[in-house]
Amino acid sequence: LRNQWRVVYEFMKGKGVVDISFPNFCEERHSLLCCELKQLYVAITRTRQRLWICESVEEFSKPMFDYWRGLCLVETREIDDSLAQAMQTSSTPEEWKSRGVKLFWEKNYEMAIMCFEKAGERNWEKRAKAAGFRAAAERIRDSNSRESCTYLRQAAEIFDSIGRFEAAAECFYDLREYERAGQIYLEKCGKPELIKAAECFTLAGCYEQAAIVYAKGNHFSECLSVCTKGKCFDLGLQYVEYWKHDASQCSTVGKRESDIDKMEEEFLGNCALHYFELNDRGSMMKFVKAFPTIEMKRNLLKSLGCLDELLLLEEELGNFTEAAEIARLEGNILREADITAKDGDFGKASSLVLLYVLSNSLWISGGKGWPLKSFSEKKELLEKAMSFAMHGSNSETTCTVVKVLSNESSDWSGLKHIYVASQKCNSPIGEILSCRKMLDVHCETNVAKYIWDDNLSANVMSSEELVLCSQVSVRTLLHFWKLWKKIIFDLIESLQGLEIENFGEYNSLCNFCVNYFGARQQLNDHNVTYALLHPAAEWVKKIHQNIIRRSKKMVFVDARHFIYAARQHWHSELLFVGLKVLETLESIYKLAATSKSHFWQSMCLLNIYEIAKFLSESKELDSKSFEWKIQNSLKLSTKYFEKAFPLDPRQSLMENIISLRRTELSHDLLQEFIHQNINTRGPLSYGQIGRVMIIWLGSGKLSEDLYKKIIGRVPKSFMEILSYARATKMEKYQSGNASGGKTSESCEVLSSNNVAIDVIPSEAMEVTLVEKFYEALQDTYNVNWSRLSDYISPGCFLYLVERFLILVSRSKGFFFTTKSSLVEWLISEQSEVLHTSEVAINRQSLEKFYDSVLQMVQQFLSDKGSTALWITRSGINFEAYYKVLVMRLVVVLCLLCVNSGNYYDVLSFVLRNNDVRNQLPKYFYGILFPCLKRKYFQISEIGEALQIAGDPLLCVNLHENTTRKLPNVIHVQLGTNCNIEDIFDFLFPSRNESQAPNSTVSEVMTNPDATSSSDCSDHPKILTVPCSEVSPPPEQNLQQVNWALFHEVSDFLKHIASENDGTTSTFAQKMKEEINMHIKFLTAAITLPELKKPDAGEDMAEEVQSMLQELQQLHSFLDTSNLEVAKTEQLLKSLLSRKPKIEALLNQCIVPITTEKEKGNTVCVEDEKVELPSVAATDSESSNKATERKQPQPQPQPQPKGKGKSNKSKKGKGKGKKK
Repeated sequence: LRNQWRVVYEFMKGKGVVDISFPNFCEERHSLLCCELKQLYVAITRTRQRLWICESVEEFSKPMFDYWRGLCLVETREIDDSLAQAMQTSSTPEEWKSRGVKLFWEKNYEMAIMCFEKAGERNWEKRAKAAGFRAAAERIRDSNSRESCTYLRQAAEIFDSIGRFEAAAECFYDLREYERAGQIYLEKCGKPELIKAAECFTLAGCYEQAAIVYAKGNHFSECLSVCTKGKCFDLGLQYVEYWKHDASQCSTVGKRESDIDKMEEEFLGNCALHYFELNDRGSMMKFVKAFPTIEMKRNLLKSLGCLDELLLLEEELGNFTEAAEIARLEGNILREADITAKDGDFGKASSLVLLYVLSNSLWISGGKGWPLKSFSEKKELLEKAMSFAMHGSNSETTCTVVKVLSNESSDWSGLKHIYVASQKCNSPIGEILSCRKMLDVHCETNVAKYIWDDNLSANVMSSEELVLCSQVSVRTLLHFWKLWKKIIFDLIESLQGLEIENFGEYNSLCNFCVNYFGARQQLNDHNVTYALLHPAAEWVKKIHQNIIRRSKKMVFVDARHFIYAARQHWHSELLFVGLKVLETLESIYKLAATSKSHFWQSMCLLNIYEIAKFLSESKELDSKSFEWKIQNSLKLSTKYFEKAFPLDPRQSLMENIISLRRTELSHDLLQEFIHQNINTRGPLSYGQIGRVMIIWLGSGKLSEDLYKKIIGRVPKSFMEILSYARATKMEKYQSGNASGGKTSESCEVLSSNNVAIDVIPSEAMEVTLVEKFYEALQDTYNVNWSRLSDYISPGCFLYLVERFLILVSRSKGFFFTTKSSLVEWLISEQSEVLHTSEVAINRQSLEKFYDSVLQMVQQFLSDKGSTALWITRSGINFEAYYKVLVMRLVVVLCLLCVNSGNYYDVLSFVLRNNDVRNQLPKYFYGILFPCLKRKYFQISEIGEALQIAGDPLLCVNLHENTTRKLPNVIHVQLGTNCNIEDIFDFLFPSRNESQAPNSTVSEVMTNPDATSSSDCSDHPKILTVPCSEVSPPPEQNLQQVNWALFHEVSDFLKHIASENDGTTSTFAQKMKEEINMHIKFLTAAITLPELKKPDAGEDMAEEVQSMLQELQQLHSFLDTSNLEVAKTEQLLKSLLSRKPKIEALLNQCIVPITTEKEKGNTVCVEDEKVELPSVAATDSESSNKATERKQPQPQPQPQPKGKGKSNKSKKGKGKGKKK
């Protein structure tokens, strides 16, 4: 202790009071001590009488007391009664009160309580006591909260008892008894403390009471705030209404109303938000509806994303346009449709329902698209769409779309009417979907049920034609495939419109596209986006998921990615449908190959090739997965070579087949065949060379790359033929720089083979070509073919021989040939104008050429064993082909005789050969047999034999018109630079009749650029065939019974029963014309040998006779003004029941209709100025003439004179050459 007081003791030492060594006093260091001493000084100096210092612990005070004792300033007294008596002085109550108040404010509450007791101030005493409790509570609040609350409660009770209400309220507030505190503030403190009262009620959770208190004090903001906090929203809403009403009566209306509006908007928004968070949309809407303006309501509900509630609100307010737009944003199409109907726009409402049905039918539950599927509400929704449409102006359009979306009309009969109706209504949905459905019908129909018709037309089918088509056909299949392909390309082209608001000029197709994919166009900051109704659809998977945006219920993609996915889908659709059509055509071909004509087989193969080529070469189509299938189809299509160049040339002597042959598609397919056929290394075999040569000669051209591919791989003689022929055509048909370039190329090829073609005049080039042709034939004929694996086939070789005869015989200025050979020659000419310059061949060379052909023919006919081996090794059935080959060789021999004027003895010798005679048709041999007896032949008799054999003899004159005519010979006047189309019109007179008024076969088939209004000009054209319902021209030859006609008549009867539209008379006339053709066909067929053969049987003849009678009855029924439908239907059933019995037999009959004009032109010799024949002699005409030979001729035929002329021609070759 002494150490602690060392400073004091040091001071004492300085005064000599104590002798202790301590540190010296330093005022700066001991400033605190100085401060304490100053306070002690003040206490001492302020003392009035005595200063009492009371210490309970001597240890601390002893140093100071020692100091004071040393100075004799203090004395020590014991605490006893004497001390108290000495200290006691008397004071007045006022002094005690004053001292107590002073102590109270100094917060010396204990001493104050004593003073107030002395003064008799009970109120002050309680106040001091309460204040003491309050202070004590504050001191021990952290250390002993429970005792602190006891003190505080005692204080509050005391304050309340003495009227110190604010203090009491504060104590209760501190005790967290907020409600009691608020009651004290409210009830005992008055208006100034209303805010505190409200605050206490708020803290106590008595929000309604707090709101009442705030309202009482006109504290608007606090009132609404506590209503919001206490969820007293109804109370707050009442106050808002009250204040708004009261504000209107106030002088400061503008300011108060503005303030209230702001507070109201905030409060109502908070209320709505509260119920929104509680998912109590009903209560929320009560406050939303309390907003003063619709804009506020819209803004709030949009900000909360409550579009359903906003939609209901708009609908309640009658804002149907806004409500429909909200439904659109939500993707609720059906609700949008209902609201739109309420707004009176029934057409749009109907379209929206149809959009929903279409998209759900395609893409519901992650659907993959076509075909249309059913779902639970589909039928009801379609009825709903129809009911909407009945109130609008587009009910007819809606009706067609409803039908195509439903599954009811899925057969051919219903779909064709829907398609036609869609065209009339200009409904893209109806047209496109019905077109797709009809393709499905074609692909799913058994090909045996297809109808067939040999008439060919490339015209787009009219609505009338389509309605009359009772069954599917190849024509309808190709028509709708072509239409579908055009639709797809149009849709792909229109996709660019999807980036434009409202689609611009592509409105119609873009609307279909977005409806098809179940999308709705929306604008997002002027950027076009699309809301997807079915985000799980298969087509959406083509879009990367990172690109797809989601917003609540809706899924969005931008226009660019939507276009990409749509384009991918349409390409896959085109590929898928193309493959199905390809597969269907292959099935049709398999059927046609066993029972149908060469024309139908060729048609199928050409279209198989075109579609397969299109699918293979289209860069946009991802066809890698189906490459094997497409290549198999391309390989199958090369069978067209066998159809284009049949073993029997008469099989291709039909106008429709010739039209096919002249198309660019036919040329392309034949060149494709060459590519595949020569796809080997090294020199080409004679078989390959033969096929290349006849394709070149039969099509008239080879592509540049194919020419280069061939030219170095064939023997010299064939290479020279190709080169000379190529150079000759360039000389004739080309001019200018292009001509010079190509000719020089050919010159280079020939020069490399030691042929100086640049020095050969154009006149001599033709002669050189004939010479090279002769060398090639000799080279082929003389080779040891038995050692070769692939030798030229008989058909190919004879084709070359027939063409060689034409080239050689042209030297006379005219020549004889068969119709089939002339047609082949004409097809090879590619220009519209046929150049007919003569080939000047000397007599010696001419005889050499003719002798070579004679030698070949004789060899083939005499050496049957070698010929049979040749046929067999060529992969041809000997039994089936040998008769055809003998007939063809005899025809070549006949042509050799009539062109050279020689070799009739050889012909006579050959015809006497029993083996040859047995192979020839009896009717053919029967005509030539009299010539053997009298030992000379007449050209007219050879012409008649060839005519009845089905390949008429033609005399082709290369000069100007001549008046000399030969009986049974068709005279063809070529003249100078004649038009090749005119020649075909002459050879096939029905061309002229079938062309008017529609576009013709030849026009479309020979001109690949010719296209109809529905063609897609940027893509390949499809060869199509007409419906069997289109009646053939009156003079056209009927080749077989059209059994589908009877179905068409039945449909016709139903048509006129349901729709009497004024066109029935036209249809009836067409029906009668075709029935009349069938009557003529059966009338002639009854007399044919086929029906009189023993194996045919009498029953067959009777069946045909009965059918003829029924056809006559049917014709008479259609000829009456009042049709007897029941009888007609019964008759039609009877006719159709005969089909299984006699169809195969009638298909063997070739019965053309021969006109009187035709007979006169081919028989009369004296009428030299008669016009060229308008109808070419045909197989069926020859059959008729064979029958007429035994009867008197209707017109004079000066046979003796004709034979004489022919005889002179035989004996002297020179006369035949004179003009």
